[in-house]
Amino acid sequence: MYDNVIVPFDSTVAGRTALAPAGDLAWRCGGRMVIVTNTDASDKASKAAIKTRAMSQSGADADFWVDLEHSLGTALVQASKFRTKPIICVSAKGKTPGLLKGKRWSLPSLVAEVLEEAAVPVLVVGPDTDTSRGLPMTEIVVSTDGSAESEQIIPLAVEWAKAFKLKFTLIGVASDKAASTQAEVDYLESHLHEIEGKVPEARCELVRAPDPIEGILKFMELHDNAILAMSTRGRSGAGKGGIGNVPLQVISRCKRAVLLRRPA
Repeated sequence: MYDNVIVPFDSTVAGRTALAPAGDLAWRCGGRMVIVTNTDASDKASKAAIKTRAMSQSGADADFWVDLEHSLGTALVQASKFRTKPIICVSAKGKTPGLLKGKRWSLPSLVAEVLEEAAVPVLVVGPDTDTSRGLPMTEIVVSTDGSAESEQIIPLAVEWAKAFKLKFTLIGVASDKAASTQAEVDYLESHLHEIEGKVPEARCELVRAPDPIEGILKFMELHDNAILAMSTRGRSGAGKGGIGNVPLQVISRCKRAVLLRRPA
C-alpha cells in the first residue's frame, strides 16, 4: 500500500518513538522506511551510525534522506513529494498532558508543521500511545462528526481495511443527555451501506458521551489492537497547525496511533 514510510530521526528519545510503528508499517506494506534528518550527517560514518541506530529501534530496512535547508517538519513533507506512495509517521511524545499543570496541550512544532503542510496521510504517535509492540492492528476505527470534511477520511480507512484485512468500525458520538439519537444512527448506517462489501468486516456504533473527545477515547480504550482514523478537521474547523480541537485533544490522550488526513 505504501512504498515509503517516512519518519524523522532527531536523536531524542521522544522523537525515536515513531520508529517502531513506522518499521512495522513498512514491513506490512513490503515497503521501505525512510529516515529523514536535517543535521549535517552527510559523511558515510555519520549516516551509518544514524541508520544503524534507527534500524535497531524499528527492526526494518531503512533508506536515508538528509535535508539541511529546512526544519525537520518541512523536510519530512519535502521527502514525501519525491517518494512513491508515501506516508509520514511522526511522534507527538514529550511532555504528557498530565505534566502540564492544567495548561492546554499543544502539538510539538514538528507535528504541527507536518499536519499543516503534508498532502499525504500522517500517522501520529501520541504522548500516551503504547509503541512497545510496534503497530498492532486488527481493526481500523473511523470517527466522523457529520461534516463533509470529517467524512473525507472514510475512503482512506477503507483502503487500510482492504490492504491489511482489518475490521472496519465507523463510530459517531451523541450526547449522553440527548433524548433521541435516531438521526445519528441513520447517518452512520447510511455510510456503512456504502462500504459494505468493500472491506472484510464492517460495522458502525454510536457512542453516548458528554462530548466527542470523551466518546472517542472511551471507545478506543476498549479496542487494544485498533488504529483510529480521523480528518484533521471537521465541523469545528481548524486551529493552529491546521488541526481541529477534537483530533488535537484525542491525540493528546489516545493510547492508539491516530491516522490523519487533511481534507481537501
